[in-house]
This record gives sequence, C-alpha cells and structure tokens, in this order.
Amino acid sequence: MSTAPIRKPEEAFLPMIGRHAWSVSRTHGTFLTLEFGAPHLEVREPVVASSDSLPTVKRLLARRRVFVVGDWHFWVQYGHWEMRTANHLVRSEEAHVAQIDEAVQELDGQILLSVAPGAAPNSCVLKFDLGGSLYIWPSTDVGDDQWSIYPFNGNIISYQMNGSISEHSRAE
Repeated sequence: MSTAPIRKPEEAFLPMIGRHAWSVSRTHGTFLTLEFGAPHLEVREPVVASSDSLPTVKRLLARRRVFVVGDWHFWVQYGHWEMRTANHLVRSEEAHVAQIDEAVQELDGQILLSVAPGAAPNSCVLKFDLGGSLYIWPSTDVGDDQWSIYPFNGNIISYQMNGSISEHSRAE
C-alpha cells in the first residue's frame, strides 16, 4: 500500500494528534526528543569501530544498547525553538540547561492537540492540552534538518530549514 507524499509539515504529525508526549528530553546541546504512541524496545547491536577511532568510541560502539521508543520518535535537531508551559518560557538559544530541563519535564505527559504553520517562514507550532506549546523555526544552517520524525515501522520524515520535506527509509 503506498501513501501520498507529505506536502506540509503538519501532515507529518497527523497520527500523533491526540496522543501523549512522553519521555520528553533535552539531548545533545538543545536538541529535543519527544515520544508518541505505544512504547517499543529498539536494540542497537554492537558495532566494530574503524581502527582509527578513539578508544572511548570503540568502547561505546562495542556495547549493545537498548532504548525505549514510541510509535513515533520526534527529534528537534537544528531548528531553533521556544517552549511554553504553565510555568516556563524557554528558548533554545537563550535558556540555561536547567531551565530547559524543567520546562521539558512540564511538557512531558501533555497531549498533542494540533500542529500548524508558525508566523515565520518554514516554522511550525505544536500545541498541547495543558497549555504547552513548542514553536520551531529555521536556524541559519540551511542544509540541516530542523526536525525529523522516526516512525517505529516506516519511513523517516525530515523537515529542512528551507521548508522542504523528505522521506527516506531507515536503511538509507
């Protein structure tokens, strides 16, 4: 069964509308991740690092890693963002890590109500049921992804800074 290509960013979120965001977290720097839908175990088997890799990298890759992921893993990568909750207003390029972590904890568990285009070109706004919102807009790194959605079984959807959307399989 083939599906129609996604033409607008808000179309990528349709299966997540009405679902809880869980395991919301700040990852590397100000990257954000949110899980939606049922939990699944994802296992990354050990990998043999290249001979010129650092010893730390070799040790990390030699381990088996197990992660709990949702039906949809949403990753805000290089886009700028602003998160509003009942008690916090934080921006990716201005907030301290502790402030971001507090806001992220408050967004965790909220239900995604809608996704719509934002005021700036190539931006979007995610609205949640307990008053939370996440506004994402392009950074100056034109070639990078603002955000990506990784369905547990399905093609990865990426939204670039220039507003283009790409879909590709996990094998690519």
